[in-house]
Amino acid sequence: MKSYDGCWTCRLRKKRCDEIQPVCGNCSALQITCHFGDEKPSWMDNGLGQKEKAEEVKREVKSAAARRRGTLPMDVLADKDAGLATGGLKRQSASTKCPPFHAEPTPDSSPGWASTHTQFSTTLSKAHPDSWNTLDRLYISNSSDREPGVSELDRRFMMFYFDHFFPFLFPFYQPLLLEGGRTWVMELVAGDQAMWHTTLCLSTYFVSVALDGTVSGPNVCKSLAWEKLLKQMGVTFMMLQRNLQEVASSNTQELIVKTSRIMGSIIQLQRFEISVGNFENCQKHLGAAITLFRQIFWAVENVIDRGELPTFYGVLNHMGRPLWAITSQQSGAWNSDQAAFRFYSALLIVDDIIASTCMEEPPRLREYHARLLTNGGSSDERPPLNLEDFIGCENWVMLQIGEIAALDAWKKSTKRAGRLDMMELVARASAIKQVLLGNLARLDAPANTPKTNWLGLFTLYNDQLPPMPGGCTAFVTRVWAHAALLYLSVVVSGWQPGSAAIRENVVRTLALLEQMPAPELLRTMVWPFCMVGCLAEPGEEYRFRVMADALVPHRLFGAARKALEIMENVWKCRGELAIDTDFAACVCSLGYMSLLV
Repeated sequence: MKSYDGCWTCRLRKKRCDEIQPVCGNCSALQITCHFGDEKPSWMDNGLGQKEKAEEVKREVKSAAARRRGTLPMDVLADKDAGLATGGLKRQSASTKCPPFHAEPTPDSSPGWASTHTQFSTTLSKAHPDSWNTLDRLYISNSSDREPGVSELDRRFMMFYFDHFFPFLFPFYQPLLLEGGRTWVMELVAGDQAMWHTTLCLSTYFVSVALDGTVSGPNVCKSLAWEKLLKQMGVTFMMLQRNLQEVASSNTQELIVKTSRIMGSIIQLQRFEISVGNFENCQKHLGAAITLFRQIFWAVENVIDRGELPTFYGVLNHMGRPLWAITSQQSGAWNSDQAAFRFYSALLIVDDIIASTCMEEPPRLREYHARLLTNGGSSDERPPLNLEDFIGCENWVMLQIGEIAALDAWKKSTKRAGRLDMMELVARASAIKQVLLGNLARLDAPANTPKTNWLGLFTLYNDQLPPMPGGCTAFVTRVWAHAALLYLSVVVSGWQPGSAAIRENVVRTLALLEQMPAPELLRTMVWPFCMVGCLAEPGEEYRFRVMADALVPHRLFGAARKALEIMENVWKCRGELAIDTDFAACVCSLGYMSLLV
C-alpha cells in the first residue's frame, strides 16, 4: 500500500513509507536515494519520465544489494564521490606525475578496499550462505520499525569509537581541559547526521577487524559488523549530498558551520578509506575538502568586507562563542564546531602538504600557512594551529616540506621553459636546509625537555603514547625533519641514493625508526618511512619489512602497508631509475597517488 505523505521514492515504488526524514526507513535499509519535498518532482508525470525514474531506482536497488553483500565495485564509490563534486563543489584538477619506470604491482596491491574486504565477506558467505539474506531482512525490519535494539547497537559501536579508535587513530590529540578536551567529538557526532554515519563507518569496520581477530569460525557478530559497514557507506554519501544542497540556502553563520561540518565528514571519510587501504579516491576527497575550506574563509571575508583573508581566529568567531574564555590567552574552551574545525583544518593542511610531494604543484593551501602555522613573528604568541598537538610533528617541519614541494614545482616548470637558474635553486634550497638543521639542533639540545601539563592528572591512566626521553613529539618531529632533508636532496640533486648527503640521512632516519618505543607509532610517520625506504640500499630492505610486519592486524595500518608496497616496487626497479626520478614517481608507481598520512 503506497503512502500519500511519504517520500517520493516510496510513492514511485508503491511502498508504505514511515515518513522519517531526511532518509526514510525503506530507503535507508536499501541504501537508495530518498526524495523528500513538498513539491512534486518533474519525473512524477505518470508517463515516460516516471517510467525512466522507476528503472533508475531499480538499478540503484540492485547496485545497493551487491554492496550489502560485500561485492561493492569501486566505480560505485567513484560515482558517489563524483556526486559530491557536482553537488555544489568545483573540484580542482591536479596532475599526477607518471612514473618513469613500469613495475607490475604485487597481486594484493590493487587499489580499493573492495578487493580486500570482498574476500572477507565471501569467506563469511561460504561459511553460512543464508546469513546475508537473513541480515537483509533483519535490517529492513529494524530500520522500518525503529526497534530499540538497533539504536543500542549504534550507541555501542559509537562508544567503541570514542573509547578506542579515535585515540588509536590520533594518539597525539590530547587537548587541554582549558580548551574543552575531546568532548566536541561526541557532541558533533550526536548532532550531525552525516558525521554520525561517517563515524559509524569507521567504528563498524574496526569492530569487524577486532571480532575477526578474536572470534574464530562463522559468527553472526562479524557478519553484522560488516553488514553495518556496507550500509553506512551508502547512507553517508546520501547524507553528504543532501547537506551540500542545504548549504546553499543558509545564512552566513549557518553556512560556515554547515560547510565546516561537511568538510570534517569528508576528511574523516578519507581517513577511513586510507586506514583500510583504499587510495583511489584520495584526490577527489582532498579536492572537495580544500574547496569547502576556502569557501568558509571566503564567506567570512564577505562579511568583514576588508578585502583580505580573515584570520583563523576570525573564522572561529563566526562559528559561535566559546564555552568560556581566558583573558590572558587568545583561546578558551572552544564550542564543538570551533574545536572540530580546528581539528579537521590541521588534518587538511597536513594532507595537502603531503599530497603536494606527489604532484607537480605547491600545496594548494599554501597561502593559508602563514596565518595558521606561524605566530606572525611574535615569540610570545602561539600559532593558531600547533600541528604537534594533532599529528605529533612540529609546524616548522611541515612548513618546510611544503616549501620543498613548491621549490620542486618551480624547478620543473622553469626547466620545461628553459629558464632554470641553478644558482637560484641552490640559494632557495640552502635557506630551507638552514631552517631544518637549525631546528634539529634545537631538538637535540640538552635543554629540550618535554612540556609538563599540570592539568594532565589522569595521563598515567589513559595516555596512548609510550614514554620516551624528550617526549614522543620531539622523536616524531626529528624523524620527519631528516626525511625532509632527504626530500630536499632529491629535489635539488636528483635521484642519487649513493651520494654522501643522502646516505647520511638514510642511516640516521633508519636508526631513529628502529628506536621506536612501540611499533604502532610508525602509523604517525608513514611519509618519512616511505621516503627513506625508497632510498635504502639492498642490505637495508629487510629492516623496513620487519617494521611494517610488526603492525598487526595489517588491515588497521593501510597507509603503512601501502608505503611498504611502494618501496618494494621501487626496489625491484632500482637499476632502472634515472637521475631525474623523483619521490612523486615512486609514490605513483602503482598507477595512482597514495596519500601517505
